[in-house]
Amino acid sequence: MDPAGRQIIMRFAEVFLRLGCALVAWMMLYAHFVWLAALRSVGCGPDGDELHRLLLLLVPATVGFALLLRVTRPLQEIHRILRWLGLPLAALMLAGGFQVFAISRSIYATGLAICSTSDAAGWHQFWGVAQLLAIVVSALMIVRVWRDGMHRNGE
Repeated sequence: MDPAGRQIIMRFAEVFLRLGCALVAWMMLYAHFVWLAALRSVGCGPDGDELHRLLLLLVPATVGFALLLRVTRPLQEIHRILRWLGLPLAALMLAGGFQVFAISRSIYATGLAICSTSDAAGWHQFWGVAQLLAIVVSALMIVRVWRDGMHRNGE
């Protein structure tokens, strides 16, 4: 039902499109934040700061996918079930936030690049800010998904 109390009728294709978009969005957020949380364990390999650059390039996609999390809102039962995916993701985002803080502190304190002893390149300066943007937007959308699921069930 919509806020006015009217029954919402969807076609089969729309249901699967909404469900597919939401599942892909959740998976992409998990991919970004697993890599971000594991950044210190992975470290700088033979390619240097390759993973850091990849995570920087993923920020716009992560923000876009975070905005897709609420696409299942008209499907009340599915939306309520999918909201549980936000709990482990929140823990990953917290772990990733610690990584971002440690790396950003190192860049700003020493002025050195992420994986070398040379001066920090331009993108190193805003890497942490971009990652924090992805974390904040994703966290806000997870909170909204959680609230939607609680509100619609009368919890």
